[in-house]
Amino acid sequence: MLAKRNHIKVFVASTVYNFELQLKEIYELLDSYGYDVLMSHQGTILLDSQLSNLDNCTNGVKECDVFVGFIRPDYGSGVLDKNGKSITHYEFETAYTRNIPRFVLADYRVVFTRQLFKDSYIIEDMSAKKIDFDTISFENKGVMDTRCVRMYNEAIKDKEKPASKRTGNWVQEYISIEQIKLHLESQFKYPKRIKKLIIKYE
Repeated sequence: MLAKRNHIKVFVASTVYNFELQLKEIYELLDSYGYDVLMSHQGTILLDSQLSNLDNCTNGVKECDVFVGFIRPDYGSGVLDKNGKSITHYEFETAYTRNIPRFVLADYRVVFTRQLFKDSYIIEDMSAKKIDFDTISFENKGVMDTRCVRMYNEAIKDKEKPASKRTGNWVQEYISIEQIKLHLESQFKYPKRIKKLIIKYE
């Protein structure tokens, strides 16, 4: 039984490749709780034919009440300029500029790659030199795109020191769609709680 419509707009940001079925399930779950789900993959963001895909997507983030973002190993095909950012990345950045509730989830492979390179060293001329992750780049690979790790670092506010003073930096790691649904259910099942969060952020 579908819940009564609560007219809370939830924007879902994610790359689509190899995630189509999961996005459908995520849409259906949030919709079943009565939310108005804005998701480009499902065609539910408002479109203006005079605007670019990027502007249509970021406008959706600007009008939503709540942001849900997925950081995945695939950076996305919507990179508009050489060495530029993807549309999904711009959606995240737009959400960070707004004082709204944000829920960010990250694929375990992104977290693993970050841990693999964090505090790692290369041996050169018999001396150890720490790897600067920002200088490492492997893009458009089938396994992992390092730009996704940079998105993760932005989400956890990795550069803000000390770590104990960071706020709004929770990122939920997941392996399976079941874990995604469990997290979203625990956060969104009761719209009254989300309404309180929205009011708190105003």
